[in-house]
Amino acid sequence: MKRVVLGAMCAAMMLASCGNNCGAKAEDSSCIAKKDSAEVVLNIPVKIKPEFVAAYKVAFNKCQAGTLQEDACLEYEIFQSYADSTEFHIFERWHNKAGHLFHMTTEHFNVYMEETKGMSEQAKTKMLETYVCPLMND
Repeated sequence: MKRVVLGAMCAAMMLASCGNNCGAKAEDSSCIAKKDSAEVVLNIPVKIKPEFVAAYKVAFNKCQAGTLQEDACLEYEIFQSYADSTEFHIFERWHNKAGHLFHMTTEHFNVYMEETKGMSEQAKTKMLETYVCPLMND
């Protein structure tokens, strides 16, 4: 019984250490320890009132054009649900959190926010924000 418990503990410790550093090159491990050096990935679901779907797409496309010019922006896309044409998911990937925070101060983002005011069916969007180390996947 002691061997089983000891073996399980060793396996758990190895897995825990693997989750922090598994597959990382030695020079890349700083991303794991420093959240500031990690990329930021966002998935923002948006439910638009049916009468505003076309106008919402136009407003997003204008914002997207400016956003893709930002140095910290790696990806900025919108996806419309196949099953529900009023459901959208904005997918954003930023070099770091500072770049994303800067984006929210830009003119094109503020214009987008003004143009889309009142188009959403929901009071507040539940944004999924994840920090990732891109070099972990090489």
